[in-house]
Amino acid sequence: MTLVNDLVTLGQRIRHFRTGSGLTLDQLGEKVGIAGSQLSLMENGRREPRLTLLSGIAETLGIQLSDLLDEI
Repeated sequence: MTLVNDLVTLGQRIRHFRTGSGLTLDQLGEKVGIAGSQLSLMENGRREPRLTLLSGIAETLGIQLSDLLDEI
């Protein structure tokens, strides 16, 4: 897989868990300290999030970091 495909897959997983938790982009962004627009870029595979941010997203969504990263 290329990095672009990996980022798209990662973004899809973030969106899946975010919507499953009933959070909007802005709500999740506020909880992890970034703008909803930045989160949108990540969900669309256009921005690579830092690992610390991914950890915060996973914690906020009540999932393991591995749920976002495994087998990408």
